[in-house]
Amino acid sequence: MRIAFLGDSLTEGRPGESFLTRLRGLLPGDELLNYGRAGETIGALLARLTAERPERADLAVLWIGTNDAFLGGWDLPPLEASPLSREAGFDAWRPSSPRLSYEAVLDLALDCAPLVVCVPPILPDPFEPGGITARFSELAAMESAVAAARGERAVLFDLADAFAAARAEAGQAMFTIDGVHLSAHGADVVAAAFARSLPSLAQRGS
Repeated sequence: MRIAFLGDSLTEGRPGESFLTRLRGLLPGDELLNYGRAGETIGALLARLTAERPERADLAVLWIGTNDAFLGGWDLPPLEASPLSREAGFDAWRPSSPRLSYEAVLDLALDCAPLVVCVPPILPDPFEPGGITARFSELAAMESAVAAARGERAVLFDLADAFAAARAEAGQAMFTIDGVHLSAHGADVVAAAFARSLPSLAQRGS
């Protein structure tokens, strides 16, 4: 099985620990393609995928939105400033909101795989209640709604339950090195959650 992972630094695996390195050990018979890039927002990922489409895969995993949450105010970098977007002729229809950008990213992911697993942004370690947690919740709700609108070709995969279970078992363990990027323990949790679910999801998409 070939699985494409699309996202930001959490997918690329730096800074911090790589869940994909661990997942390759748990799914040794599968080919896992890493299309993560540190620092990317939803709009930046859209510009990149528009310019260079991912390889065909049996399943795609889309985990994006963390950087958008930390930007705040939904002030996405102007896509027309990206050389990739200009080369791809993207200016003619560039989206103006995170929702429109996410819809376009999801559609591009669906072009390369029959099923896309949509992973909402999450804060694995607790933050003080306030603006950032509210923005994460808002983005997660938006991505969930967009995935639901795509019907059976998009499925939501929320990592919150996996982290909650790991926290209940381990107590005060920290899953990140800085509140966002995965520690070794956090990468183990993500890899195990994907290893339990992705094989059955891939069969659903075939």
